[in-house]
Formats: sequence, C-alpha cells, structure tokens
Amino acid sequence: MLGQLLPRLCVLYGFSIIIQGLKARSWETPPRIVHHPSDVVVKVHSPATLSCRAEGFPEPTIEWYRNGLPVETDKQDGQSQPVVLPEGSLFFLSLVPGRRGQSQEGVYTCVARNSAGKAVSRNASLHIAGKTKARAVN
Repeated sequence: MLGQLLPRLCVLYGFSIIIQGLKARSWETPPRIVHHPSDVVVKVHSPATLSCRAEGFPEPTIEWYRNGLPVETDKQDGQSQPVVLPEGSLFFLSLVPGRRGQSQEGVYTCVARNSAGKAVSRNASLHIAGKTKARAVN
C-alpha cells in the first residue's frame, strides 16, 4: 500500500522524484545554455576562448561546430587543435591563419546534449586579425 501511496504523496507535495521499487531518482531535465559564446577577434598566434556553459540533468556534454561541421578537438595537449574545457568553453592555444577550409576562422555553435534532449547556442564568429595575404611574385 505504501508503494502505491508514496508516489502520489511526492507529486502532491511537489517533490521531483519518482519511486521505482526501492530506488528514487531525480527527474531528467533537458540542457539549457546559460552562457552563450560571443564574437571574437584575435591576433595571429594569440590564444582565444569561445565560452559556453549549459545546465541540465544528467550533466550535459558539450560539442562544438564550425560552419555547421563538428570541430575536431584535442584531448591531449591542445597544441594543434582546440580543447573543450571542463565547463564547455572551446580554447585555442594559438590561432594561425590557414588555407581556405583549414582556417580556424568561422561561425561556431555550441551544442549541449544529455538523455533528456539538446540545446543549441547562438552563433559566434571567430576572426583572426593581422592575417597576411600572399602576393604574387613576378
């Protein structure tokens, strides 16, 4: 009888738990972006960070996209690829201009996911200032 009554009491008093057998678990909540990335202009060879933080339960994982494609991140040292920091921000140790398609410039989006859903941040542009353009040699 208690097994039938307890879930109703929890709902009646606003507890956010459900009873399954003898175990209680919190309701899952979909991710919510609480800090969106902003546009950044950075000098060549300087570090840069695109901020992103999300809340939800279970704790969401953060993925980054550049121009709609997944960003390849470095889990090791962050020398050649950006690193996703523990709170979800994307950190670049040194930005260098690259050839078309290889540059780290672009429009970035942060996506937070958990088992309850996903949230997408606003877009943020990353520009590298002081790039030199190749000149033709005669």
